[in-house]
Amino acid sequence: MNSLSQSNGTSQFADETHAKPIVLNRFLDVPSSIDIPIQEAEDEEETSVEVDLDNLPDDPTELCVLLDNENSQRNFWMSIALGYAKHGKTDGAIEMLIKGRDSERMQRDVNERLPLLGALVWLYLMKARGAARSAGGVDNGNGMVGEQKTKDYYLNLATSTLNEAIRIDRDWIVNTLARGMISMMKSALATNPADKKTNMDQATKIFEEAYRGHGGKKNMFAAMARARISFANKKYAQALERYQEVLLNRPDMDPDPRIGIGLCYWQLGYKDDAKMAWERSLEIDPNSKVANILLALYHLSTTAGLSESSPEFAENYRRAITDYTQRAYKLDKDLPIACTTFATYFFSKKGMGNVEALAKKAIEYTDIGTVASDGWYLLARKHHYAGEYERALSYYKKSNEGRFEKPRGAAGEERGYLPARLGMGQVQVLMKEYGPAKYTFEKILTHYPKCIEAMTILGALYAEEVFAVGAQAGVAGAKDDIGNIHKKAIQLLESVRNCWKDSKRNLRPDSSLLLTLAKLYEGDQHEKALQCLQQVQQIEMEAINDDESGEESHLQPQLLNNIAVLQYHQGNHDVARELYQTALTTCASLAQKNAEGVDTDALVTTLSYNLARLEEAAGNTEEAMKLYEGLLARHEHYVDANMRLTYIYLRKSPPDEGIKRIQKLMQTDGTNLEVRALYGWYLSRQKKKFPINISEDQEMRHHKHSLQHYDKHDRYALTAMGNLYLIVAREMKRDTESDREKRRKMYEKAVEFFDKALLLDGKNAYAAQGVAIALVEDRRNYSQAVGIFTKLRETVKDGAVFLNLGHCLAGLEQWSRSIDAYETALNNYQGGKDHNTLTCLGRVWYSKGRKEKAAESTAAKSIESFQTALSYAKRALELAPDSTVYQFNVAFVQFQLAQTIRPLPETQKTLADMEDAAAGLDEAIKTFTAVARSKNPPYPPQDIDQRAAMGRNSLAGQLARAIDIQRTYESTNAAKLAEARARREAEMRKKEEEELKKQEQLEERQRALAEERRKLVEESRELARRRMEEEEARRGAEGYDSEDGGKRKRKTGGGGRKGRKGRREDGLIETSESERERGDAGAESSAPRRRRRSKSRTLAEDGEDTAAADRPKKRKRLTKSGGGAAASGKKGKYKSAETVDSDEDLDDEGMTQPQPATQKEAKSEDEGEVAGRRKTKGRKPRVEDDSDDEPLEELDPEFVEKMEKDIVRKQEGGGDVPIDPALRDNDVEMEDD
Repeated sequence: MNSLSQSNGTSQFADETHAKPIVLNRFLDVPSSIDIPIQEAEDEEETSVEVDLDNLPDDPTELCVLLDNENSQRNFWMSIALGYAKHGKTDGAIEMLIKGRDSERMQRDVNERLPLLGALVWLYLMKARGAARSAGGVDNGNGMVGEQKTKDYYLNLATSTLNEAIRIDRDWIVNTLARGMISMMKSALATNPADKKTNMDQATKIFEEAYRGHGGKKNMFAAMARARISFANKKYAQALERYQEVLLNRPDMDPDPRIGIGLCYWQLGYKDDAKMAWERSLEIDPNSKVANILLALYHLSTTAGLSESSPEFAENYRRAITDYTQRAYKLDKDLPIACTTFATYFFSKKGMGNVEALAKKAIEYTDIGTVASDGWYLLARKHHYAGEYERALSYYKKSNEGRFEKPRGAAGEERGYLPARLGMGQVQVLMKEYGPAKYTFEKILTHYPKCIEAMTILGALYAEEVFAVGAQAGVAGAKDDIGNIHKKAIQLLESVRNCWKDSKRNLRPDSSLLLTLAKLYEGDQHEKALQCLQQVQQIEMEAINDDESGEESHLQPQLLNNIAVLQYHQGNHDVARELYQTALTTCASLAQKNAEGVDTDALVTTLSYNLARLEEAAGNTEEAMKLYEGLLARHEHYVDANMRLTYIYLRKSPPDEGIKRIQKLMQTDGTNLEVRALYGWYLSRQKKKFPINISEDQEMRHHKHSLQHYDKHDRYALTAMGNLYLIVAREMKRDTESDREKRRKMYEKAVEFFDKALLLDGKNAYAAQGVAIALVEDRRNYSQAVGIFTKLRETVKDGAVFLNLGHCLAGLEQWSRSIDAYETALNNYQGGKDHNTLTCLGRVWYSKGRKEKAAESTAAKSIESFQTALSYAKRALELAPDSTVYQFNVAFVQFQLAQTIRPLPETQKTLADMEDAAAGLDEAIKTFTAVARSKNPPYPPQDIDQRAAMGRNSLAGQLARAIDIQRTYESTNAAKLAEARARREAEMRKKEEEELKKQEQLEERQRALAEERRKLVEESRELARRRMEEEEARRGAEGYDSEDGGKRKRKTGGGGRKGRKGRREDGLIETSESERERGDAGAESSAPRRRRRSKSRTLAEDGEDTAAADRPKKRKRLTKSGGGAAASGKKGKYKSAETVDSDEDLDDEGMTQPQPATQKEAKSEDEGEVAGRRKTKGRKPRVEDDSDDEPLEELDPEFVEKMEKDIVRKQEGGGDVPIDPALRDNDVEMEDD
């Protein structure tokens, strides 16, 4: 419908440019002067007085007296009144008509009085259009302020005058049109939606009756009113059609229908065509204020998509303001839309006085709700700018109420005016009414889900709430709420960020939004936070590169510091170090320039501390100490630097300097919880006497003191106390049931402290780890502990988590996963040199070997596991060579390896392994003897000596004999083994050659098949092309039009379907009466429709008479839309891209298709069908039948692909192509109309 209207309008204006000049005829019939006859005396001849209608006096009193005295006819009164109206002196015209209506002659003859009343009604309506809404004081333009009559005042006068005219002649068309106009104006001014709708419905009914007219002649004024009503109801396509009808019948119509045509084009999205319409209107009437202001709006709209620095922007803006808006304002200073346009211009120039005056004038004089809404919006912006938030909020609400609109699918909710609603939310934020502000923006996103401004502000509000609450939430429920708000903030801001990627929106990334998003991510998503900051860095770098001022510019040190911190958390120490150093260099440069508003000392302090922490983490302890000492030299009371330096000294051996420092820290800053936590860590490293008396332990007393006197929610103290209870419980006796019960209660006490810490901070990984340890040590609940440690390893970058995870997995006998956990802790966190972790790995491999040894099928694999365990035990011994425990571990594994390898069959072991085991056994015997004689043996000395004696007296001899047997076995079977090995290698080579040959044959077959397919496709395409040519030739012979896709040309006078559009000789599209009444619905109802009908259903079942039912059905023949061969005679069970041709020559039994002579030909035809479908894809096939022109549905692309695969299978297998049963759901049967 839209494209149809567009072509109509364009051709219409093109035709007008070559036609004779058009002059609007509102006052064409008014002469330049008239002669008023005067009767001097009875015996004298009649004389006349000439009245110049182009130079009438301002006061019409003398003319009224003259006409009244001379008892002049009605036409003299009317001519002079129209003369006044022609020159804009409406008040003079009204006075003339009132005096004429009240004259003696008009009182005697009602027929004479009726035209005067009609003209008076329309003049009142003209005054109502230009009057203000309220009767307040208004500046008249000369500095004087006086009372002004309102729109309602003139509407009441028009209504009373119209009632008087209706009493004379109710059916007079002028009265009917006036009734409709009064209803339309009342609808525009009504504030109650129900009253608005009632008046508009009444106007619609009146103008519909007037439009039909009498004697078949249609009233063009009513046609214009109908178009305006359609436009007001947002039926723009229907309104366009009606305006075009007026333009076609009355090109000189005043008011100009071209204005309405342009407005319809604008609403339909054809802005260039709207411009053409308004330019044509301005060409006909250069003084058209409406055309001028609409062209101004067009050029302002054009600037919205241009850069402010471009020449096109400057030219369009100049034309909008200077050429058009200024001219419209000069023509009518009370034109509301010109006032709002100028007010917007003055707002950009900060001329707030002019903004307020013009906005108020627009509100007072408009009868269009959207223009009044713009006026209130400008007033709100003015007060918003001035900081008068209460008034601004009030005006924003009025602007929003002026454009209430109920969206589709959201009954009961109204859209309102988006800019006004955004202003409401912003003012509410400035007034610190955050709850209402969030509600406002949430409602905006309900109706405008892609509103970037609303998403940005709402996301920022949520983010600020998260930052304000942070970790201060005291209960888990509050944390959950903050977590949800945190997710909402990220979702909204990420949506805005994604909008930046849309090139059509032409949006620039916002650094402040990215910084907010990075702050939201920095807690647990360091990678995403880093990406946001790096994007800010890129934006600033581009700004520096584009800066042509010549001044030296640097990236902000704060930004570099934040990026470096995140790089540090990612483990990229070198990158972070370089960023810190760059930021320090920038600070030095800023300090030299004495940059205002930058505290360089604070920046340098923070950067130096962060760099020291980096060096400490990287292992450069000496460099870190220098940086800390430098910070303390500048700021001796810098507690954080002093604490880190103290911590480094405490880690040294001996820790004397660290002890002095920590004691001094406790004296100077003992109230600092961080200092108290460091002191608690120092106490935890002191040697404890077991069993520990928990009530007298110094560390426990220190943490209790912190909780009781400083902060009862100190999470570090709570976690440390839980750890202390874990240590005490681990060392408690478990011999009797009473001991085990006491031990269990101690674990429960530890868990109680961990739970309190987790309640305060749900992400306290150390407290969660303590709970998991308690579960394992107290209840052996490995499964639940594994779940906790698995989550912790993603957040806590500490080897202890992986160690504990390895312990739990070993308890579950998941050896492989346990080994992986230990290896991660050893290699990623301990540098591969932690003897405890190496011992754990050796123990897991030993346990794995024992499990394999117990099963006969895996006994041989146990040797490898024991050997790996031995290697780890030796590595642990190398790191602690004086440890008798590690010496015993190595000897124990060597002894176990000798016991395991001896009884294995000769085929499952080698001589070299046995000799290594024998050597290890000798070492183990010596080690057992030495360990048993040591001061602190891991087991009773007699038990160790007993094991050494067993190895020396029995196992060594048994192993020696087994070695001799193995040596004999291998020497005897060496030749056989070599022959078997050679035979096996030959078999493997032969098998590989056969596999390679099969692969080559398969590739050759695939190439041949691909070549055959290519030839078949080419043959089918050539066949389809020839058939298409034949089909086109046949269609041309039968009278088809080859240019419109196969549609048969209808003969002139033929019985086409009722209500279809016809084309006029002048190029315009003529529509039926029913379609004009349907309006927009007509465009929607023209979509193709299908009907499902049973084959057995006849015309008689549809209500046709018996004779019609007895008529033979018209048969249809299937042909391909591309001119392909006829399809198979079997009825298809799927939607097809074929078309149906009428064929009167077929009998009632249906048609049969000739079968291809050979299978190859059948394949070609199948390929032809596919090729035909490919050619017709994208063009809707049509039913080629005089009785039905509706298009069939397009072929499903998935179905085409499936048919091609089936054809290939048919070619390869020689069978029929199967039909997918799922296709039967798409059965469509056609029946003639």
